[in-house]
Amino acid sequence: MGDLMRGGAVDVDDEDLAALGRKVVDDTVALVRAELDLVRAELGEALRRMAVAIALVSAAAVFFLIALIEALGALPAWLGPAFFGNPWLAWLLVGGALLIIALLLGLVGTMRVRRSLSQGKHTFGTIKEDGRWLRGLIRRGDSGS
Repeated sequence: MGDLMRGGAVDVDDEDLAALGRKVVDDTVALVRAELDLVRAELGEALRRMAVAIALVSAAAVFFLIALIEALGALPAWLGPAFFGNPWLAWLLVGGALLIIALLLGLVGTMRVRRSLSQGKHTFGTIKEDGRWLRGLIRRGDSGS
């Protein structure tokens, strides 16, 4: 009778152990899926920020070219009709204003590009860390059986 009780207890323990093993596997799968969803969301956000940053840098480049054209246009205007005694002053002021706008947009765009890149590096670092963790789990599981 003692053997029957021990045998029954072992069977129950085996079932509990199998259920626990299934629970661990299910939880690990859920964790990996949640991590992948998080990575997908973070990468989507990083790509959106990158697109905005690229648009700002592109706008800065356009304004820089316009500023350069305006500044270079100040030289021939200097030789033209007078504007407050200095015909080139109006052209130079417009070119300077556009140059300031281009510099500000370029600075903001560059800062956003750097921020997007650093967040992407953090996300990939998390993925690598999770991969090492899973490999460690697999190795422990293989050596334990």
